[in-house]
Amino acid sequence: KQIAGIESSSIAQEFMHDFFKLVLGTLSLPIDLPGTNYRRGFQARKNIVNILRKLVEERKASKETEVDMLSCLLKEEENKYKLSDEEIIDLIITLLYSGYETVSTTSMMAVKYLHDHPHVLQELRKEHLAIRAKKKPDEPITWEDYKAMRFTRAVSYL
Repeated sequence: KQIAGIESSSIAQEFMHDFFKLVLGTLSLPIDLPGTNYRRGFQARKNIVNILRKLVEERKASKETEVDMLSCLLKEEENKYKLSDEEIIDLIITLLYSGYETVSTTSMMAVKYLHDHPHVLQELRKEHLAIRAKKKPDEPITWEDYKAMRFTRAVSYL
């Protein structure tokens, strides 16, 4: 409810059903065959994206003011960086997933997927080193730097 105001609606029930499939899919063997948890997880993510896309479109069209995270993300005047609908949807999924799964499980899966896809790890290193090269050794990464990490953000949302 705090995220998108969908606590007791039929959307919430449909969303949670697919969300549990998504979680199970992320923790299963990455075998993309019909009937596997991995395939069901992919399909569940597509369903979740469709549910959230519909919610975003309805919220944009609505004149009512909600007090939740989705409304804050949609308010252009409060955000210097305009988020696309896809970025908003990915943020919501990431927030819900990270609140559901433990940090250790999520971290383990990230390490596993980076190991399985060394080209992704190489691209992440390249992006991070390019940003570090523009900074002094003791200068911290800023929010602007993070927003410039388009590949990193894309990887972290998967």
